[in-house]
Amino acid sequence: MKEFITQNFQWIFVALVIGFFVFQAVSLLRKAKKIDANGTETDAVVSRVVESWDPDTASSSYTTYVEYRDETGELRESPMSLSSTVEFGTGEKVRIKYIPGEHKLVRPVKKNDR
Repeated sequence: MKEFITQNFQWIFVALVIGFFVFQAVSLLRKAKKIDANGTETDAVVSRVVESWDPDTASSSYTTYVEYRDETGELRESPMSLSSTVEFGTGEKVRIKYIPGEHKLVRPVKKNDR
């Protein structure tokens, strides 16, 4: 067994990394579905858009952050979306959904959700 692990360490490592990313993606999808189904709606303002450059693919992705008042009236800033294009501009007003008490991710409300 030890010899197998030593000889195949790279493949085992790659499998573990892929498994980790799949787990993270599934977790984010579940959280997004939970927010879409059970989230509380509120108004928000885009506070910033952060660009992440990937030299391997020679492309950028953008994370959009919004500020909003949560269920207790506290001002929060949370990431709203990750995309390959800038969908919202800083200062733009948007309608969002979030789960009270969970502020690590919010979702934009689509017009057909209203």
